[in-house]
Amino acid sequence: MNTQDRVAALVRHYYWDRDLNCARTTLRCLESILQNPLHPQIFTAAVGCHGAGGTGGQCGLVEGGLLLIGLHGAELGKDEGEIVDLCARFATQFTERFTSIACKDLRPGGIHPNDPPHLCESLTVDGICFLHDFLEEMKLSAEPNRRKSAPGTDTGE
Repeated sequence: MNTQDRVAALVRHYYWDRDLNCARTTLRCLESILQNPLHPQIFTAAVGCHGAGGTGGQCGLVEGGLLLIGLHGAELGKDEGEIVDLCARFATQFTERFTSIACKDLRPGGIHPNDPPHLCESLTVDGICFLHDFLEEMKLSAEPNRRKSAPGTDTGE
């Protein structure tokens, strides 16, 4: 099963069987795919990270992604400034790819009180795959014998 198919199956499970929000789904999917268990407090902290508590603010795919970038950056020995730069780069690239980082812009039809659940399932799969690729590039750029460059940058070499 390729990454896209695996992510799609996991998203379906976490959305429909567990009724998790997009940020928690992002965290669970990447935890599974990367085989890197996350501390339970991360999931507790992400309870309101779905469009800034459902207000249509920052998308939970971005919120969950930023948490993972911070965690993985620290594991790779990045300092706080480097992690902040990676988070900014991710947000910029996410905006370029998906047109916005705001839930109200990304959610099909915006935010309405009578919306059915999990309207963003397809977007979630694409967003998690995008994040997975970003995290893999972070890892590769941190390996010895490679010039350190942030994901998404071209060193010209």
